[in-house]
Amino acid sequence: GMVRTNRSSSGYPSSDIDLAFEVDEGVPAGTVEATLRAAGGDLLADVRLFDVYRGTGIDEGSRSLAFAVRLQSVERTLTDAEVAEVRAALIAAVESTYGATLRG
Repeated sequence: GMVRTNRSSSGYPSSDIDLAFEVDEGVPAGTVEATLRAAGGDLLADVRLFDVYRGTGIDEGSRSLAFAVRLQSVERTLTDAEVAEVRAALIAAVESTYGATLRG
């Protein structure tokens, strides 16, 4: 039911990036995912939460949420500059909305 053939069959290569954010425990992962989807706009083909981490290096009361993000255009191959621009917009959206910190 989750297959999005309209995007994955665009014929143009996708760019996959991983983003991990340290966020407060009270922030649902699904909410962060929705923010990423909104910020990525038409170029965001998929977002998937693949890791939740608590422990060394993470503040008490926080956790790290790692997302696999797939960027893809239905019209063209994305340039490195475009990918970098969308990546920056994704990070800025999550950081500003949740006071999150991007982890390495």
